[in-house]
Amino acid sequence: MVAEFSGNFSHNIDPKGRATIPSIYRRDLGDQFTLGMNQQLNALALYPKEEWAQISAQLNRIPVSDAKGMAYVRMIKAFSYPAQSLDGQGRLLLPAVLREKAGMDKAITFVGMGRFLEIWDADRFAAFCSASETSFEQLMDYVNDRYFGADHS
Repeated sequence: MVAEFSGNFSHNIDPKGRATIPSIYRRDLGDQFTLGMNQQLNALALYPKEEWAQISAQLNRIPVSDAKGMAYVRMIKAFSYPAQSLDGQGRLLLPAVLREKAGMDKAITFVGMGRFLEIWDADRFAAFCSASETSFEQLMDYVNDRYFGADHS
């Protein structure tokens, strides 16, 4: 089964640092998943087991002798928590260190990213959307040129 996350949903982090995962995402997330920072370190990410296995395999190909590559691996792996699961109410504890890195306070937005799910601070996500909307034509051109152009048929 390949996960397909899309849409966005607003929620709040409770006083104990837990977030209720929207029910629409729970099946594709699976019984166990990895919680960590996203690849840009601006939001949290929930990776289904299969997706995290692929990411981990890619990171494990970076030779330990590549100091710059290992710095990237270290940032991703040091802030990743595998074997996570939801409690009986569909909640997940978001560790304080991750909430701090992602700039989260209380209001959060879940964002479907296809193969994985992101959790953003609501204000940070709104600002990201606003900035992206003003340059959407350039983003579309970039994606079309890079991934769907004549060389990628």
